[in-house]
Amino acid sequence: MDIATKQGTFGTGLPHLAFGSGKPLVHLSGFTMTHTVPPPGAQRRRAALLVAPFVAAGYQVFWTNRRPGTPVGTTMGELAAEHAEALRAHFPGPVPVLGHGTGGAIALQLALDHPDVVDRLVLACAAYTLGPVGRRFHRDLLAAAERGRSGMHRAAPALTANPVLQRLLMLPLWLAGRLDPPPRDISDLKATLLAEDGFDVRDRLGEVRAPTLVVCGGRDRMWPQEMFDETAAGVPGARLVRYPRRGHNLLGTPEFARDVRAFLDAP
Repeated sequence: MDIATKQGTFGTGLPHLAFGSGKPLVHLSGFTMTHTVPPPGAQRRRAALLVAPFVAAGYQVFWTNRRPGTPVGTTMGELAAEHAEALRAHFPGPVPVLGHGTGGAIALQLALDHPDVVDRLVLACAAYTLGPVGRRFHRDLLAAAERGRSGMHRAAPALTANPVLQRLLMLPLWLAGRLDPPPRDISDLKATLLAEDGFDVRDRLGEVRAPTLVVCGGRDRMWPQEMFDETAAGVPGARLVRYPRRGHNLLGTPEFARDVRAFLDAP
């Protein structure tokens, strides 16, 4: 498929890539090192692969990142408000929202604070707050970025509990970090990490009104598995789908596309 049918920004400056045509689906991206407009080529190619099953099913997918120039100290509520303003300006009514990882936290805050813009909610590898392994990874990643380094190899404990496998993963993760190094100005990166670190809506889950699907991998260690259970149990009528042999990177897998499409297309 083409890298993108359109690229630009929503009214509030949120960068987006629009793929395909048909029913709208807003995809809030997981964590990225940069929020540049337009997104770099590797980011566009990765986004195209992730959204391809939904484009093939007749959706126009708006892959969306955070706004460049987000000030450090921005809260998750403020990020959600920016997204709500953008969606109100662009769409005539509520739209389905799929958020992965960091994007899932924003999507959940969006559904709580601005229910008028969310038609259906998919939380992929996201819970009501960040888990302890995820917090440790954020801390290590930010410390490395402040020294001009990637720090992606610090994600190894989030991928496996096996210490031998963690050591084996260090090199490929380090190499991946070399391909996607932190920008010289890390303020966007820092703002997003700190906003997610301060995010906790456990006591508000019962306020979500949008039909909700929580999707997780049984090997995702960014969160304890019970946090996914608690998120789904706390949202009225939510459904939980867990893939026991999958980790944090669910997007692009056949089973994820199948189950999310079934949820979005259900009456």
